[in-house]
Amino acid sequence: MPTYGRIEEFKFENNFEEYTERLEEYFLANEIDDDDKKRSIFLTVCGEKTYSLLRNLCAPAKPNTKTFDNLIKILTDHLRPKPLIIAERYKFHQRKQESHEKVRDYLANLRKLADTCQFNAFLEEALRDRLVCGLYSKTIQRKLLSESELDLKKAFEIAVGIEAAEKETNEFRNEVSTTHKVTMRSSECYRCGKSGHNADSCFYKNSKCHKCKEIGHISRKCRKSFPKNENQAKVNKQYKKNTKFKAKPSKVHQIEENSESEPEENSGWEVFTVKTCRTSDNKELKLDVKIEDVDYVMELDTGAAVSIIGEENYKKYFSNIKLQRAMSN
Repeated sequence: MPTYGRIEEFKFENNFEEYTERLEEYFLANEIDDDDKKRSIFLTVCGEKTYSLLRNLCAPAKPNTKTFDNLIKILTDHLRPKPLIIAERYKFHQRKQESHEKVRDYLANLRKLADTCQFNAFLEEALRDRLVCGLYSKTIQRKLLSESELDLKKAFEIAVGIEAAEKETNEFRNEVSTTHKVTMRSSECYRCGKSGHNADSCFYKNSKCHKCKEIGHISRKCRKSFPKNENQAKVNKQYKKNTKFKAKPSKVHQIEENSESEPEENSGWEVFTVKTCRTSDNKELKLDVKIEDVDYVMELDTGAAVSIIGEENYKKYFSNIKLQRAMSN
């Protein structure tokens, strides 16, 4: 006759009651009914440490003089002494669901704790009450507390259903958040690199790129590639050429641009040619500048953030240039 299953030796860190349950199932599967045979199998497979303990507990008698049921009772009373009911119930009522613990796992752990509480006929109500009171999710808890007729089965079904819905909602929110971030990145203007507007209304729509010299974007958004050193040298050369001040010897000292200074590549503002400067009797510093191929005299104010001209001069010299609303940085 074939043998079904195998019983390992008992280890003290494990639950002896569970071990005896598996032992009974082994006897049942292999149709072992004789008490002497059960005892012999148990004493053979229980292990050296368990047998030694059992021998001491049975002294002066020998373990093989006891019945199988008697041996199990002797070990059970020693390994699992009768618990204090009030202490076991205290542990049961203090048990709360962990943040990472699923509802079904929480209920399973409550059942394990209730095993030593002797709730008897009150077991289902005790499990229901502890399930509701110990839930981590306040949303599920409020829902269960609003139910007029609630047994353990109904409470479990509602809790599991809401838990699954909350999980799906959180996953959906994460997907939406990720999609929103990608959309915000993709909405960046290809002309200037900023967001909050479309390319057709971009302030730099008519600006000339300092790299490729094409109209419609600034250098930091230029898609054409240049050898870095060669391109930088061209920009530096042009910048030094256009920003050199040339003064009259009798009025102002000559100023040369330091070769270590470099223009900001990402700037979208036009660099106009500055040729000469002169002082007047009232000590104002005047500069001859060229704007859109028009020679124009402007006052130099080193503290000004922008350069402006009057409406009258605009109409007189630059009426062919369409005004655009300025963008603040």
